[in-house]
Amino acid sequence: MSASISITIRLGPLVSFEIVGENCRELSAALEGYEILNKQLDALCGDLAERVYPEGMETAEEKHAEDRA
Repeated sequence: MSASISITIRLGPLVSFEIVGENCRELSAALEGYEILNKQLDALCGDLAERVYPEGMETAEEKHAEDRA
C-alpha cells in the first residue's frame, strides 16, 4: 500500500506551492534548491517593499515602544 505526502507552503497571500511525494526522500529532493528560491523571493519582495515604503516600516515592537512613551 502506497502513501502520498503533500506539503503546501504559503509564501504570501498570492504565492504558494505544493510538494507531493511518496516518502521523505522524495520530498527532500523536491526541496533541493529551495534556498536559492528563498533568496530570489527575498530580493524581489525586499525590492518591492523598498519601493512601496521608501522610508521603511516600523516594526510592531517599535510602534509599541512609541505608544508607551
